[in-house]
Amino acid sequence: MNVLFFLLIFILGNEINAMNLLEEKENQVGSFPNGWEFISDQVMGGVSNGKLEIQNEGEKKYFRLKGNVSTKNNGGFIQFRSVFDIKNDDYKGIKLKVRGIPSEYFIHIRTKFLFLPWQYYSGKFSVKSEWTEIKIFFKDFRKSNFYQPSSFTPSEIESIGFVAFGKDFEAELDVIEATMF
Repeated sequence: MNVLFFLLIFILGNEINAMNLLEEKENQVGSFPNGWEFISDQVMGGVSNGKLEIQNEGEKKYFRLKGNVSTKNNGGFIQFRSVFDIKNDDYKGIKLKVRGIPSEYFIHIRTKFLFLPWQYYSGKFSVKSEWTEIKIFFKDFRKSNFYQPSSFTPSEIESIGFVAFGKDFEAELDVIEATMF
């Protein structure tokens, strides 16, 4: 029953998220489209909590993912994500400008060929307390399960999420730029 509930929340979340992408671009943050949503492991019984905020630094806006990640109750994540419809397969990866509480964070990519909520491709990166540019190549992303395809193309991407994941810690991740390269 829990898996069915999680699948329903995941599907409905994607539908709501897709509608948000059609909103006005004046509320856009940097190069991000609209339609980003916060999700925690509470959708599957975990106890992690947090929030997604839009912050300002001078004239620039950025996203702040902030919260407490807990592995209790088989949990262990907070994230913000959005749906994408990428037409160009020439992209090689994602370039970020990030800062936060120093730790490892992740980008999780879901594709058209992943159907279960726990399937994704993961790209790991570390942040410092000052703004840092990072490049993560798609070829370096790792699949979460042995039974999913080993790689993906950019046009197969359906959603991209920024994730604090996998350990007990206080997370704070600021993302001011994220572009395909």
